[in-house]
Amino acid sequence: MLPCALSADVPLLIDFDASSENEAIAAVAGQLAGDPRILQPDRFLEAVYERQKINPPLLGSGIALPHARCTAVSEIVMAVGRLASPVKFGDTPVRLIFLVGVPPQRISEYLAMTASLARRLRAPGVVEKLLSAKDEETFRAELAGS
Repeated sequence: MLPCALSADVPLLIDFDASSENEAIAAVAGQLAGDPRILQPDRFLEAVYERQKINPPLLGSGIALPHARCTAVSEIVMAVGRLASPVKFGDTPVRLIFLVGVPPQRISEYLAMTASLARRLRAPGVVEKLLSAKDEETFRAELAGS
């Protein structure tokens, strides 16, 4: 699963409100509710929060990549969110959230996936198009570059 070809099974939450970093992450994680690849939903979210405390992964341009490498997931899972208004992650205002869960045995695939995502998000105009996409279909198309 390459995020630049964001498949229809990757949940996408557009223009939601949150008042804190944890609330924003929880809202995006909520889109994965019932996903059978998440073996322990509470443990997964706890692992994401713990990782955020250590070193919150920010890609710049208002983009956060909260993630957890843990046994609470059986396969790589991803959910995406776009906040209606920026929420501070530490001192950085964020509007785009790419939440990822990865089992320990899939680290190489995860690193390739995030590298691909980072390259796409650094392409000129992509972030602006994602922030202004009027709906999920447009957002997915812009991320894919189509």
